[in-house]
Amino acid sequence: MLIDPFLATWLEHLEQRLSEMPDKTNLFLLIDGVFVPRLFRSREFQVNGADAMSLLFESLPACSEETRDVSPFLVRVEQLTRSLSLVLGRCSGWPMVSAIETTESLAELSSRLAAWCVVEVGDQRFNFRFPDTRRLPKIFETLTSRQRGELAGPASRWSYVARDGHWACLKLGAESGEITAKPELDDAQFAALVDDSEPEEVLLQLSYRGVEPVGLPSVHHAMVQTALRIANAGKLAQELRCDWCEFALDRDRQLSGSDAASCLAAWRAKQEEQA
Repeated sequence: MLIDPFLATWLEHLEQRLSEMPDKTNLFLLIDGVFVPRLFRSREFQVNGADAMSLLFESLPACSEETRDVSPFLVRVEQLTRSLSLVLGRCSGWPMVSAIETTESLAELSSRLAAWCVVEVGDQRFNFRFPDTRRLPKIFETLTSRQRGELAGPASRWSYVARDGHWACLKLGAESGEITAKPELDDAQFAALVDDSEPEEVLLQLSYRGVEPVGLPSVHHAMVQTALRIANAGKLAQELRCDWCEFALDRDRQLSGSDAASCLAAWRAKQEEQA
């Protein structure tokens, strides 16, 4: 699992949202299929026909069956049946579920979000990981107000299951934007998103080393995030950052407050002695 298990009542909260939605508003689940491949093929997502589910990667050139199996997808939800709840339970612990309340139809919202699956930065194109709920908050914060309107459109609420397994909400703007044909990020936006992903990259590298921290993923992320802030302040060399974070995962309490800089200095001196 990459985030904490979902709160036991997460589906009850969703059910309450359904009961309180205004007329002419639809609720769509945005599910990042890369974490549970082929999930969209579950019968519970197919029962309402073609107007109830849409794969965002289908609009990409040369979309294959393998691509479809890991595509983000939208599902229109009108009620939470027991069988649907059981399928959604497979998402717990993965950063893959958002809920979008909007007046748009499935086709309109699908076209809007599909356009953002690939963005351009300079002369390069990148897979834009907004369906990953670890990335989503920083992505939305980094976009301009115009870009936020183009991504969210007339949505009245966009919530997502956050790192701690609880629902959280994006701060949507008041204005809806048109569906964009060619999303672009500038270098500063791209750099901010790369920085935001560094704790996950460090945790992944540590897992390759066999490091398996005990506890909740949200706590591990916070600890590494703190360690990286200390590394930045101390101008720690890039090749030492992962080693420092491995050390820090076992010593979180010692890395808070005024002792953080001295702890890094002592660790760095020890590394130099051993070199």
